[in-house]
Amino acid sequence: MQLYTAAACRAIDAQAMLPVADGGMGLSGLVLMQRAANFALDSLFALRPQMSAMTIFSGKGNNAGDGYLLGLLAHKLGIAVQFIAVSPVEQLAGDALTACQRAQSQGLILEPANSSIRHPVIVDALLGTGFRGQPRTAYAAAITQINQAQAFVLSIDLPSGLNADSGAADCAVSADATVSFIARKIGLYTAKGPSLSGQRLFTDLGVPAKMAAGHASVELRHWRPDLLQSIPLDAHKHQRGHVLVVGGDVGMGGAAVLAAEAALRSGAGLVSVATAAENRSGLLARLPEAMWLDPLQSDAGQGLAQTLSRADALVLGPGLGRGEWAARVLKAISGFQGPMVIDADGLFWLADHASWLQLGMAHGPLFITPHVAEAARLLELPIDTLMSNLQRAIADMAERFSATCLLKGPGSVMGDGETQAICAHGNRGMATAGMGDVLAGLAGSLIAQQPGQEQTAFYTAVLLHSAAADRAAEEIGIRGLTASAVIPRVQALLYQAPDRVE
Repeated sequence: MQLYTAAACRAIDAQAMLPVADGGMGLSGLVLMQRAANFALDSLFALRPQMSAMTIFSGKGNNAGDGYLLGLLAHKLGIAVQFIAVSPVEQLAGDALTACQRAQSQGLILEPANSSIRHPVIVDALLGTGFRGQPRTAYAAAITQINQAQAFVLSIDLPSGLNADSGAADCAVSADATVSFIARKIGLYTAKGPSLSGQRLFTDLGVPAKMAAGHASVELRHWRPDLLQSIPLDAHKHQRGHVLVVGGDVGMGGAAVLAAEAALRSGAGLVSVATAAENRSGLLARLPEAMWLDPLQSDAGQGLAQTLSRADALVLGPGLGRGEWAARVLKAISGFQGPMVIDADGLFWLADHASWLQLGMAHGPLFITPHVAEAARLLELPIDTLMSNLQRAIADMAERFSATCLLKGPGSVMGDGETQAICAHGNRGMATAGMGDVLAGLAGSLIAQQPGQEQTAFYTAVLLHSAAADRAAEEIGIRGLTASAVIPRVQALLYQAPDRVE
């Protein structure tokens, strides 16, 4: 599924309105506006079948036009309609003005912006895809009034105040449902978009998808079993990938264990864990299949060197810590040349770029998985600045660290300096300890299993992990969702993966 920028959406609209001889559909703006109003009203009846009255907040752009035509349709069906016009008629132009005049001609009244809401269903037709920055005073007041109302809220095109490209928002409508048209907007699927838009409903208004070809877009990706390669019939453990997990200082061994368990249970042939000696008994009790080594023990140096030379992927960071032990461990593994996944405290050390370079860290393909606060530290930016454009943050991190990046959060963004995608899965129950450790172990595992396809494997791990978390949330609920509970759901989804003979 493709997601589009606001500029691309406007261009697609404009193309649809071109004459057929010029590659368009010959549709007028009013025809598209009427179709949008029809869909919005149908959606309201589906979501609120007993609806008998609605309050519509209107601005001055095409969103307002959609709202006026929706109100006119509802009025003709006997629904009581209240219009609260944040922008008066004198400020309207084009199709929006025509739509408003049609509503007024049927006796509908425009009430001023300071009017009180009278009905339990609200339609937000204030601000559209052209919005940027902070809403003006009158619009901010209307948004606040909508959010404080005890009502069902439907937003047209996108919640007012939400940036259509980045999903950034400061003062924005919190909708129960959002109807969008012609092309899906990026901002509805990432950052603040998922939490503000509620249930997302979409219609192309009869505009064929081919009209979107060539316009700037970002892919919304879903987990599919066929993203994984099948296992050859004559496979042995050394062909299944060897993952080395490095982390687990004293008191934080569970993080390394979670990463190792995720790696094993997602199909890695071998998993070694370089962790503090205090974690050995706990690791082997839970994961007898894992191999333990102490990266700092003098008589184990050769063992570490051999493991580093044989490992197909290294997972750095789960429970690593930020002290002397971690610094010494980093020095001990600095010669590793293969793919490396960095998460958690590994990102702390990476952010101190001078120290990272001083340690002489060498690696093959690099994959990093920060959340917003970690990404802000990596880029030396305020969190608010980073949140205003997650796609830019991904590109900047990719360039600075020569890495493929995942920026974790609602609608996680993944990509490198050239291409990006948004993860279609994930839920708020994932905001809990250890979830990133499971993802890091899973990513290391799939990367180790698919040599030469490291980036594809990394993206697959992100999708698989979040899809498994969604399954866990469905089965046991969001509250109390733990990282450990996700691992069996990863296995359940892997059960669907291809298993044919190569």
